[in-house]
Amino acid sequence: MTRHRRRHSTFLTEVQAEMDDRGGGGWRKVSLVLKHDSHRSGRAAEQAAHHLRAAGLDRPPYQVVRTLGVHPAGTLVTEHAAGRPWALSLTGPEAGSAVEAVVGFLTVLQGVPAELPPRPALHEQTLRRLAELAEFAAMRARDGLGALQWLAELLDPLLEPARTVRLVAGHGDLHPKNVYLDGLAAIPPLVTVIDLDHAGMYEPALDIGYAICQILVTGTHLGLPQDELARAAGALWGSYRSRGGLADDERIAVQVARAFVQVLHFELIGYGGGGRHALARWARLATEVLDEGPGALRRLARGTR
Repeated sequence: MTRHRRRHSTFLTEVQAEMDDRGGGGWRKVSLVLKHDSHRSGRAAEQAAHHLRAAGLDRPPYQVVRTLGVHPAGTLVTEHAAGRPWALSLTGPEAGSAVEAVVGFLTVLQGVPAELPPRPALHEQTLRRLAELAEFAAMRARDGLGALQWLAELLDPLLEPARTVRLVAGHGDLHPKNVYLDGLAAIPPLVTVIDLDHAGMYEPALDIGYAICQILVTGTHLGLPQDELARAAGALWGSYRSRGGLADDERIAVQVARAFVQVLHFELIGYGGGGRHALARWARLATEVLDEGPGALRRLARGTR
């Protein structure tokens, strides 16, 4: 064993092993990750990886992690992704290359003919989370209550996509710690995506909206400058649209706002331990994104919010 760590409610073990490559490569040393979770979660991730790799995401430059099996107790075994998490390139000289690499992966993912399970609509779940967050705010963070109530009023009629929206393959949890980048100086670099527990068929805006939100949230947790994070989030949005992404600005804005609700609920109620001051800040930014789209991020980058 080389490393054992906890990630929220999941335990991860990283090990060095020798594996017989039945494809003819003989024995080779590999780095493996053992993710100790529920059997249902591990099985879902394994099946999603199998379908996506069979659909073409099994080789450079865009791939999902290779899985090796699931123990009945719930431990998922995968190869360790090459490179470093995207979270380490959110700002600085590599930020632009990282954004382009992630957009490249996402546009390919949304075009693969994978057979993934359809995911339920998130309308009712999001409204329930908003109600629970409002109760939390009323007791512990009253400065965020008004913004939260206004966000709920704005989101309610927008959450459900039109029936004409075609569902596409989606990761479902596309944040900067689930994307590994290797060789950012190369064109294109290698992108490997891990943690496929929530993969399924979603509206196209879900992954891009969630990733935009998580640039800001993850970067804030890492203590990175807000203006640089806002520029990176805006660059991701703009690059996705300019490269023919399937989601329009209105639906992306809805999913950015929905993602903020998901993150706040997880940090303050689900997992717990999040700072109460974040509630008002992220709720207000979510309403601004709904109102202004990417313009809200440009104002945040300029420091004029």
